[in-house]
Amino acid sequence: MNSLTKPKLCDPGVAYGVISGFPAHDTYPLEDREELDKLFREDYFAWEAMSKAAISRFKTNRSDAEAPVGPSPFSHYRVNGWWEYKGRRIVDNGFILFGSSDALDEFMKGYNRPYILKTEAQTESVSLFSDQGSEVDSVYVGDLEDSREIISRVYSFLRPGAIFGNYTVAEFAGSFSHSWIDVLGNFVRHIRQNGEVTPAWQDSIVINDERARREIKLLDHPRLKDCAMTNRPTFGSVLGLIMAGPKPPPQLIDASETCNHLRKHLRVRGTVTEIAVNRRGDVVLRFGSRQADFKAVIPASCVLSKEQEWIDSLKN
Repeated sequence: MNSLTKPKLCDPGVAYGVISGFPAHDTYPLEDREELDKLFREDYFAWEAMSKAAISRFKTNRSDAEAPVGPSPFSHYRVNGWWEYKGRRIVDNGFILFGSSDALDEFMKGYNRPYILKTEAQTESVSLFSDQGSEVDSVYVGDLEDSREIISRVYSFLRPGAIFGNYTVAEFAGSFSHSWIDVLGNFVRHIRQNGEVTPAWQDSIVINDERARREIKLLDHPRLKDCAMTNRPTFGSVLGLIMAGPKPPPQLIDASETCNHLRKHLRVRGTVTEIAVNRRGDVVLRFGSRQADFKAVIPASCVLSKEQEWIDSLKN
């Protein structure tokens, strides 16, 4: 749970709606990671489209006061969690929307999925609307006061119990900025949770390994693309640095082989047989016999060239 004020769902006169941003599917390809990730990408973009629509319609109340969320005409929270599905976790990110019940109903029924609506007059129950927004059922919440428990109960009705198991709330969050860094972090963090048995802790996720590069390539989000040439660092160039994997060390060769590798960047292994200093003050290290072509130079401008005790220790 982050530091934002928890949404207070029990206060009288407060209307709210709960809807999933991810479409529900009858099956998920748990044994095919590539297909599962592609499906997650489709669901993620559906969630993003709803998020942008919610931001434009339901402005988030960022007050840290203890007053109930929703005193302004519209406000919204994100709710992130997961479903149990065949022993795995299926990520589901949704929204808690505050405003007039008429405006909430109008917004949510535009999406082809079930949703929850609590009107200003309801006190102990909320209404569950079917995919088409026509069939209405009632969910009792009068015995609950904690927001997390209320959301866990009502959200569990948004997907068929014959296919999915329990729903778990992971966190409440504020509005989403849709900046490139938020998009990148949010996508990678949630795709890592999807289809897993146990959670992947955020501090264990790195974005310069092979899996992350594949996931970011899969995302292929417009905000991550370099749209213009500029002297300042661009999103694309920064992302390229982030995604770049660690380079392997240069090839290691023996000092006797150096004549076959002119103008190459290599590591050389050999025995220092002679140490000298030229007129400029550069330290010259000879490897092998006098007939060997390879020498190493420590420039006089380098502080190591003044470390006489260390230089002497290199002999042999």
